[in-house]
Amino acid sequence: MVQMPFLTPGDERRHLVEHGVRPLNHRVAVYRYLLDHPTHPTADDIYGDLKKHMASISRTTVYNVLNLLCDHDVVKRIAIEKNEMRYDANTVNHLHFKCTDCGRVFDLHDDPFPVVSIPEGFVVQDVQVNITGLCPGCA
Repeated sequence: MVQMPFLTPGDERRHLVEHGVRPLNHRVAVYRYLLDHPTHPTADDIYGDLKKHMASISRTTVYNVLNLLCDHDVVKRIAIEKNEMRYDANTVNHLHFKCTDCGRVFDLHDDPFPVVSIPEGFVVQDVQVNITGLCPGCA
């Protein structure tokens, strides 16, 4: 199974610096949240949970941090919803499966990521494979 290397508390700061991101407190908190919650949360999920412990964090700050982390390839946007993005700290290419009944999003690491042949002249910036259906618990 291919997974994101586990980062212990404190390692996230080093990881951010290695990707050109200054490890300010709110940035570290958002990134740590994503590492600790591999459930593909939305920005509102992250904000709601962090606000309970960080009174100074705002919804705008969470969105700005997520955009920064995505711009520096620390986090990936997962476009599996119609109206909102989800976020994943696992930046290794892998499949996502969304259950249409319970709404959970699962990482499918054991299934091979498809190889796509792109015509000459195109420049690929991101590839996502999102599958919808029923998870084992809902099937």
